[in-house]
Formats: sequence, C-alpha cells, structure tokens
Amino acid sequence: MNKILIPCDFSDTSENALNYAVELAKYLNYDLVLLHVNQIPAMNSEFGITSYEIADAIPNSQESLKELADKILQNEPLISGVTYYSEIGNATDTIIDYAKRNDIAIIVMGISGHGNKLMKAFLGSTAVNVSKKTETPLIIVPPDVKYKKNQNIAYACDYDEHIESNLSLIQVRYINMLLGANLHVLHVVPENHHLNTKESHLDSYVEHSLENAAHKTYIITDNNVSEGLLSFIENHDIDLIVIEPKKHSIFHNIFYPSVTNEVAFFSPVPVLTIHG
Repeated sequence: MNKILIPCDFSDTSENALNYAVELAKYLNYDLVLLHVNQIPAMNSEFGITSYEIADAIPNSQESLKELADKILQNEPLISGVTYYSEIGNATDTIIDYAKRNDIAIIVMGISGHGNKLMKAFLGSTAVNVSKKTETPLIIVPPDVKYKKNQNIAYACDYDEHIESNLSLIQVRYINMLLGANLHVLHVVPENHHLNTKESHLDSYVEHSLENAAHKTYIITDNNVSEGLLSFIENHDIDLIVIEPKKHSIFHNIFYPSVTNEVAFFSPVPVLTIHG
C-alpha cells in the first residue's frame, strides 16, 4: 500500500513532479511507481495509417522509464524500490484504473498550463481531470515548485452536510499526522454572511472531529471561494492545500467555476485532492 504513483510523460512539468515525489517518498519511506501512458494516436484521414506504430510505443517508453528508475536508484539510496510500467490508452482513465488496481497510496502529477487562464478554461489538465474522478489522494505540483517538508497544511472545508457521513475529516487527520504538519482549517463564506444553525452545527462537528489534531480554524469572508483560498495561501506560510473536488451537474459547471480548477491552476503550492 505504501506506493507513490508518478505518471511520466518526460516533459519538464512531469520531471519536476517526479523530483517532488522522490523527496516525498524519502520522507515517508514509500516506494515509487513510474507510469507512462501512450495515447492511442489518431488515424490519418488521407492515408488511413497512424503517425507511428503502436507496437513500438511501449518498448520505447519502457526503455526511457528504465533509465529514470536506474537513475533514481543510483542517486537516492534512501529509495528502496522503483518499478515502472508503460500502457496504452486514455491518460486519465488509465491512471485512475492503475491506481485503483494496484493499491496506490498517493498519486503525484505536474500540471500543464499553470497560471494560464486559456489552458484552464478550454484545455484543462490531465492532473485536474484525474483528481476529480480518482478515489486515490492526488498531489498536483505546480511547475518549478520544489519539495520541502510540510510545516503548514491548509484544508479547504466547506459547510457540506455530508461531512458527518463521509471520510473527509478522517483523511485530513491522517494526512496531517503522516506529514507531521500544523493544520489550518479554512471556511470561506460570502461577505456579511452570518452562520445559520445548520452551519454552526457543522462547524462544531468539524472542531470536535479535529480536537486531537493541532489546528487553527479561520473563517474567510470572500464572495469568490477560490480567490479567498488563494489569498490565504499567499499571505500565510502554507506548504500544501487540501481540497475535496465536488461533483456538480452540467448546468452548475457551465455557470460556476470549479474551485478545484481555479486553485489547481493558480496555487503557488501543491494541491492535494481527496474524496470523502
């Protein structure tokens, strides 16, 4: 179970995420699993052939993965195990399926187009797509962000009525203990908002659930949830933010921006996604 999965596409973004994962694995004493997904190429409409032979894809990527694995084992004596696999398919679905079938503890991925509004709005990111569908905790690492021991973790906690019946708080407590960090619980509410009876009850439930975890709770007033979270991160010494992606209807997704998208694309620190 103590394995970190790193999808590798051999880009600079992927390499940076791998470096982050190596340091995290050393801290946690976890093994590493490298996975390359060969996307099925589109058929050429004129000639009816693919741009390259699928049969060559796996051996070629396997060779590159082996070089990465050998380099890690040679340079990092504290890493006890590195395995690698190459598969063909849709990247998002393959990563999710692999993590589920192989009892992966954490997925670590880089994010392309970080800070780019056009990329966020129209192209999205494989890392964000995976984070919304996988049950495995996933760390999205911004470009050029280097690993450092997590001293302070922020947890974006909304007043969700399901928080009493799901595993979100259990996961947050475990992550906080695993990383040995200080926990900052963030509630974002609209300006001039007063907590109603239901929200006050949920607030008390969260506090009771986290009473054995050293933490501080903040109520942030901002009409935009993601902007409130990002502002807190930028003005406090936060090393990691934990978010629980929510499933919404197509109608909601069209008219309301995804907090996960907004934070993942613009956070200056890694984003850890969980599912209750």
